[in-house]
Amino acid sequence: IGGGTFTVPFLSRYQLSMQQVVGTAAACGMPIAIVGALTNMLAGLNLADRPPWSLGYVYLPALLGVALASVVFARIGASMAHRVSSSALKRVFALCLIVVGVRFLMVS
Repeated sequence: IGGGTFTVPFLSRYQLSMQQVVGTAAACGMPIAIVGALTNMLAGLNLADRPPWSLGYVYLPALLGVALASVVFARIGASMAHRVSSSALKRVFALCLIVVGVRFLMVS
């Protein structure tokens, strides 16, 4: 879960179309992801029992897989967002937030 959890509701409040909101939130997610990955790399550098192919707390093959999947699915998501109405996008995003919130409460 990234910055979109906060960015989408915040920007929606200012009467932007959901397509603009989702695009902006995705753009904001990139620096958040980079800072998060770098922080986890640095925080675990002195960890003695790191698995092979890891840099700090980041497993590099997983990082590569997530990065490649993000590039592919960003185009698919952008295409879908432009074909769906703003109200439907809001409902789907609200449902996603509810699912994440419930899972968060159940795991904690």
